[in-house]
Amino acid sequence: MALNGSLLKQLLRFMLGRSLSLCLLVGLLALLGTVPALANSKLPAQAHLPQRDVAAAVFPDYEQRNLIIHNYEVQVQQAPDASIQLRLLAAQYLRRFREQADVEDLLRAEHAAQRAQAIQPSSEAALLLASTLLSQHRFREALQLVTETPQATAETVALQASIQMELGDYEAAHQLIQSLPTDAEHSGYSAIAARYLELTHHLDAARQLLDASVQRIDSFYTNAAEMRAWFHVRSGDLAFVAGDLTESERRYQEAIALFPQDIAARTGLARLYAAQHRWQAALAVANQGIERVPLVETLGYKADAQRALGDPQGVEETEALIEVVARLSKVQGIYDRALAVYYTEHGIHLPDALEIAQREVAVRDDIYAEDTLAWAAAANGDWQTAQQATQQATRYGTEDALLHFHRGMIALHCGDPADAQAQLRLALRLNPTFHHKYAAEARQTLTQLTHTVVLKPATLSLLTSAGPAS
Repeated sequence: MALNGSLLKQLLRFMLGRSLSLCLLVGLLALLGTVPALANSKLPAQAHLPQRDVAAAVFPDYEQRNLIIHNYEVQVQQAPDASIQLRLLAAQYLRRFREQADVEDLLRAEHAAQRAQAIQPSSEAALLLASTLLSQHRFREALQLVTETPQATAETVALQASIQMELGDYEAAHQLIQSLPTDAEHSGYSAIAARYLELTHHLDAARQLLDASVQRIDSFYTNAAEMRAWFHVRSGDLAFVAGDLTESERRYQEAIALFPQDIAARTGLARLYAAQHRWQAALAVANQGIERVPLVETLGYKADAQRALGDPQGVEETEALIEVVARLSKVQGIYDRALAVYYTEHGIHLPDALEIAQREVAVRDDIYAEDTLAWAAAANGDWQTAQQATQQATRYGTEDALLHFHRGMIALHCGDPADAQAQLRLALRLNPTFHHKYAAEARQTLTQLTHTVVLKPATLSLLTSAGPAS
């Protein structure tokens, strides 16, 4: 498959810099609450949100990002030992990285933060430097940096909690979260607490906390558009997991209204439309996201839509692009769990899927890394690993239907039909349309289990050569 130069450049620059939004959020909320360089300038044209909540108009600060960065670069050139200017410049590079996914900005931010820390060590510089390390999947380096920072602040503690969740140490994360100030006005802390609640069987509470943060962060015009959009995307994600698809779609559309370049919102919409079998809509919104940055997850939804719409040539071309991304990932040493998920769900490159999942667990042993490993191991016939990993993935009762579907199907193969029934019923109760293919498979398997004493393993799609859900 031939790739145009622009698309290849996007791929090359993006692979290293897959953003860990929650971790970056803490530092940026602390350091970038307003845009001082434009404080006295004429306000640009305003956009408005199509939402129920009363919200401030949208400040399209991303349109001014290059100018803001240029101003700080000039200041740093004039005073190269000014640590404050270096920190502000690093924060702006990180902001542009989140907006444009250009790895060069991530590396510029790391360099500026290192210089600032060398000139005058501070928790602010450490936060920025740690954020750049996290976006390069250097989790333990980032954790060591913020842990060893003298005079720990609420921001460094919050970042530690976020990193511990990435590493799968939820007990440590809980202790850190409990030590944070009970400041309802700090949206960054609320976002981290909401993530913990989401992962530990308190989805309703997580949604309430995050939605309150959405309303709070939307009330200030000077909050960055991309950051405001991030909260809407997260609210949309939680609504999808809860099976509230109308609310999920609304939140994703709000994110795009806030920040028209938002990729995560379009990926969320593609997942939602696929789950509803709205294939034309899924294809259209996936294409919009891919034009910006070709993420494996978004490409996967595009391929699924093309397959459902009877376009085998399109599927072949999209999967060829997924392979380009896979090769670039391997070169950069970044192992994208979305790639392992796609391979496993479609029964292709199964040994590669398992290798990616194993590497992911070694670097980032969170609930979803364990779930990816469980499903990839099942597809490769390693049922002992699959069983162990799926139990790890569901040990906190996370209210995500996909996790419970995986555990149910693995339990069925491993000779535990009672647990299989319980897990599949739970999956469908949590979200009846949790996946465009697996939701129907869960219902079919439950029907078979209801009418037979033991479902023979040979009847399971899980055992076919095409993988867990061929």
